Amino acid sequence: MHRLFAAMVLLGASSVSADELSESADADEVPGKNLVYVEGLGKAGLYGVGYERTLTARLSLGVAGSFAVIRDQQLTTIAPYVHGTIVRGGPHALFTELGATFVYSRLPSTVDDWHGMSDSGGGGFASLGWERAGQRVVVRTAASIVVGEGGIAPWVGVAIGFRP
Repeated sequence: MHRLFAAMVLLGASSVSADELSESADADEVPGKNLVYVEGLGKAGLYGVGYERTLTARLSLGVAGSFAVIRDQQLTTIAPYVHGTIVRGGPHALFTELGATFVYSRLPSTVDDWHGMSDSGGGGFASLGWERAGQRVVVRTAASIVVGEGGIAPWVGVAIGFRP
């Protein structure tokens, strides 16, 4: 799975032209209303895919999700969130995100007399990050505070997306 993520990042990065990186989006001008992205260590855990819909120049709604298998434990994560641009200067922006995280965990049975186990839980996150947006390609990195059943923890992530 790590190879797939690395290939998608390289493919996305190689499709960025110098013109796209040099163009800046005005605060009143949104290049596209939809953003599709992949992330590493982001809202949806170790990796994820996401979709974001721009409502205004400063406000978007999004959702990220992932499925991971760690030592036979299957984790399905969904993370809806609100994305807000605090300040934008040319192609760069400081943003914040606030959202919830829902996780379903399943451990399948390895023996006949046990049916396995499953559990679900939820939490939330608050992020502060930096964005570089070209005409179509968006790169983001963020630092987050994650709260859940296990307590409070810091988290960092990176995402690369495309506006169709």
